Amino acid sequence: MSLNPLTIAPVFPLWLILLLLILGLAGIALQHRTTREKLGTRKAWIISLLRTGVMALIVACALNPSVIFRKAHNLLPSVAVLVDLSPGMGQPAGPQKGTRLEEAMAILTQGPHPLLRSLKERFRVSVYGLSDSARPLGDNEPVRLEPADHQANAGRILAGLNGKSSLAVLFSDGNMAWEGGSARQVPAITVPLGNRQEYRDILIKEVKAPALAFRKREVAIEVTIKSYGYKGLSLPVLLEESGKLITAKNIPIQTTPAEVTVSLSFVPDEVGQKNISISVPQQVGENILENNQILIPMKIMRDKTRILMVSGRPSMNYRFMRSALKSDPSIDLLSFVILRTFSDILNAPTHELSLTPFPAETLFTRELTRFDLVIFDNFDYTVYLRPEYLESLRNFVKEGGGFAVIGGPNLFDEGKKGISPIGDILPFRFLEEKFYRRDPPIGVRVTLKGAGHPLMQIFDDFPEDDAGPDRFWKEMPPVDGINLMDVKKTSTVLMESAEAIPWPVLAVGDYGKGRTLALATDYAWKWYMGRVADGKGTQPYLRLMHRMVRWLTKDPGLDPVQIIMPETAAAAGREMEVRVRFRKDDPSGASDAAVSFSVFNPEGIRIASQLKSSPGSGEHIVSFLPEKSGVYQLKVETPQGLTVASTVVAGPLDRLDGAPDHDRLQRIAETTGGQYVSENDDLLKVIEKHARKGSNHFVEQTRKPLWASPVVMAVLLGLLSAEWYFRRRWGLI
Repeated sequence: MSLNPLTIAPVFPLWLILLLLILGLAGIALQHRTTREKLGTRKAWIISLLRTGVMALIVACALNPSVIFRKAHNLLPSVAVLVDLSPGMGQPAGPQKGTRLEEAMAILTQGPHPLLRSLKERFRVSVYGLSDSARPLGDNEPVRLEPADHQANAGRILAGLNGKSSLAVLFSDGNMAWEGGSARQVPAITVPLGNRQEYRDILIKEVKAPALAFRKREVAIEVTIKSYGYKGLSLPVLLEESGKLITAKNIPIQTTPAEVTVSLSFVPDEVGQKNISISVPQQVGENILENNQILIPMKIMRDKTRILMVSGRPSMNYRFMRSALKSDPSIDLLSFVILRTFSDILNAPTHELSLTPFPAETLFTRELTRFDLVIFDNFDYTVYLRPEYLESLRNFVKEGGGFAVIGGPNLFDEGKKGISPIGDILPFRFLEEKFYRRDPPIGVRVTLKGAGHPLMQIFDDFPEDDAGPDRFWKEMPPVDGINLMDVKKTSTVLMESAEAIPWPVLAVGDYGKGRTLALATDYAWKWYMGRVADGKGTQPYLRLMHRMVRWLTKDPGLDPVQIIMPETAAAAGREMEVRVRFRKDDPSGASDAAVSFSVFNPEGIRIASQLKSSPGSGEHIVSFLPEKSGVYQLKVETPQGLTVASTVVAGPLDRLDGAPDHDRLQRIAETTGGQYVSENDDLLKVIEKHARKGSNHFVEQTRKPLWASPVVMAVLLGLLSAEWYFRRRWGLI
């Protein structure tokens, strides 16, 4: 038998209570003497005793005595049932078992004695579905679960259950993130799902590829292939671009499981955004087909712009143009100057001359594709280039190369010589009556179309005192010579002579995938010297030469519309944002009403998108939600044309290794102090054994003050009432 303890908690300091008690007793003794003289000893003692009782109760209340009552409570262990919803849980568990997630649901909810019901009878049970976080599940929700798109993180989730549950029961195939154990993680009993011995799959496990590559330089891609259940096979690994095979290699599979690494290489021949695919043909019996292929976005750039320039004679125009091109470190220039022709009269034998023969055959057969741009400066090709060389040059431009001709008296005359293969490339035709005119100086001006062309935007970064292109060209010295040309209808005149009859001076055009340009004067160098004579900078001339090169070689920086893809990898089910930037001098970016944006999924179907704009910035943000993996296209349509860019979106199964990883489940159980459940273990007994270790109890303690008791209050009132009664009866009141 145990008595409840009694405690005091004085409402005043003890010394004050003792002082009041002493003063109270002294007062009672003094009053006792006075009352005894009036009523006698017996009656005086009765009143004094009643007052002493009241004083004793008041002092007791001031000491605040309380009785403590304690009651012990035993708590049921708290068990968290964790069902892995990672993508691999949607794979087959084995013959006649359905998926691994269905196998877990069968263990929990089916049979004569469902595990989940038995656990709820013994413990406090919480059920969670695991993907990127732990989501509590309702009573009927486990039977309707489906795999999610994100892999679960076992370590983070077990740490989050600390303090909430004493034990975790994890149903998983082991394909979940696990960084190791910590003291904050609850013990975990791991229940393995799936059969690794029966699993069959081939997947691209890892790809090492550069995000940025250079045109005409070899790109090496390292691919690691992993396989389950295909021992003895030889598998081809394919490297493709837009469905076109680039290269392939066979790899032998000698064990199961097996990992084989192979290197694939290719040489890109065009700049721009490429979507490279690496794939392994699907094999019979594969569990997952999506991970046989992977799409890799790769940006192809020029490391340097390689230019071949052939000049028909030494001249000031050649000197200044060569100097302008050499001033750009991104340009690799190879130039040849014809110093003598076959008709020149020489006073020395040919073998004694120190001139190098023009290597026409080498340049225009074997080496031509190594260049990005070919320039003929006042050069009569008919003397040096055979028809097959010209055919190679035409094919070079047709396949994406650039070609420019600079005027002068030695320029080839198509009007007289007849049309050769190069005639299709040129943006102009020569006039039959006149070819080269050297009259009084001729001024030049920019045409209406030239004012909006990206090639002519050379004043963006210059000081305000230059006053723009109109004043610049009016102040420039006129040219002394001009080739008379008839521009083709498919070409565009950017600059013309400032005469009554305007003659084209600068014209551009397209041929196949390439671009062409004609500058119909050999006196452009005077624009450089005119700036020097006026004491001004020569940047406009240099910038004009550089922009000619950039436009001819299709520099993306000159495109009126630039589509900038995000640097982070896109994933299905996650919103994606793409920036669309308009060149500030381009009229298409001036009005949003004139621009349309469209996003198309891998099947070519237009999907919903949202447009966000930054006022005055010339930049828009197009956001959309890709629902599946594949190549998505963004199309931007302006009055000037259509711009298309593509991006790769990865799906949840694209890189999934779906083989059950029961070794990881064993590590989770050992690290957290739980247990890995094998086929021979009784799961319910294992859970009970570990859950009882975490059983807990607590003691409920209540404090009841004595002064709050009705009996104490009744006694106090009774004593006060009795004293009042006797004092009145005996005539003291």
